[in-house]
Amino acid sequence: MSGLVLVDKPAGPSSFAVVRRLRTDYGMKAGHAGTLDPLATGLLLVLLGRSTRLARYLVGLDKRYRTEIRLGLRTSTGDGEGDVVEETEIPSRAEVEALTGELELPIPAASAVKIEGERAYRLHRRGVAVEMPTRRSVVQDLRLRRYAPPLVEVDLHVSSGTYVRSIADALGGHCRTLRRTAVGPFQIEDADEGQVLPPLAALVHLAERELTADEAVRVRFGRTIPGPGKGPVALWTGEGELVAVGRARGGLVQPETVFG
Repeated sequence: MSGLVLVDKPAGPSSFAVVRRLRTDYGMKAGHAGTLDPLATGLLLVLLGRSTRLARYLVGLDKRYRTEIRLGLRTSTGDGEGDVVEETEIPSRAEVEALTGELELPIPAASAVKIEGERAYRLHRRGVAVEMPTRRSVVQDLRLRRYAPPLVEVDLHVSSGTYVRSIADALGGHCRTLRRTAVGPFQIEDADEGQVLPPLAALVHLAERELTADEAVRVRFGRTIPGPGKGPVALWTGEGELVAVGRARGGLVQPETVFG
């Protein structure tokens, strides 16, 4: 068995803990494509078996979140578990809705990013002071669901690597709840730990090309085939079997990750 499992992660366990549990449940290697902090809930993409090799094609997908933000109070972690470090003015509805576009934001101390090889949230729990780096993020869309100061609830569509806690901090507040509702084309409503989606279903966001029998043989041996376009291409046979992911360039497709 090999493929993609869509998991609705609860608050508390780390992404690795979820992966470890599924590794035990399915009896095979597993890995996630894009971590969630322990306090966050929502969609986690877990790849099983040979499909762990496909993670590189999933980690850069846009994300969607729903969060409730407590305005007026910044905390040390960007969420309710941290200490209050500053009282701020509450932004207007228009100011909240204006927080879109390309932003340079600090990474929260409670995040899962690694600092010198260790997760930032673990360092924070031990009281280790760390100067957190900044990251360029793109807020493609911000929808205000509820504006009832000091609480607001927003839906966010952001680039990969964006920290919602940093967005809350930029508004002078902190996250009370945080839930990932989508990763690229994958939706939280479809999460089901008991269902393993086939490898090809994990690549629905890529261009694709059906192979002839002769082309499938060439691809399995790492040889190029003709093909238009540019970038990664899912290469499959008429039976829906994923053979490889190739990279198209200059009228040719070069196999990059040969799958089977």
